[in-house]
Amino acid sequence: MQDEKQDLELFDKLVGHIGEFVERDVSHLTPRSHLNNSIEGMSSLKMIELLLYLEDCFGVDFEESAMDKLETMQDLEDYIRQTQDAARQQA
Repeated sequence: MQDEKQDLELFDKLVGHIGEFVERDVSHLTPRSHLNNSIEGMSSLKMIELLLYLEDCFGVDFEESAMDKLETMQDLEDYIRQTQDAARQQA
């Protein structure tokens, strides 16, 4: 139950930050939403800018090799969670 709540909190924060970045309502996004198709006006350059913005928001680094694998909102959420968990374990 606690894990589900944390999942929802992270997803809600992620949607909120994306909405701030693109300056429009993105509340329609779900974990299965494809990043390039579901966010209006999302070009390859905009995607890189978004990931840089999210690095600051969540305190993570998106490795170049991982960026190509981030296709859905779930992929993005999982990457952020795994990166944050790994950082906590090293601390």
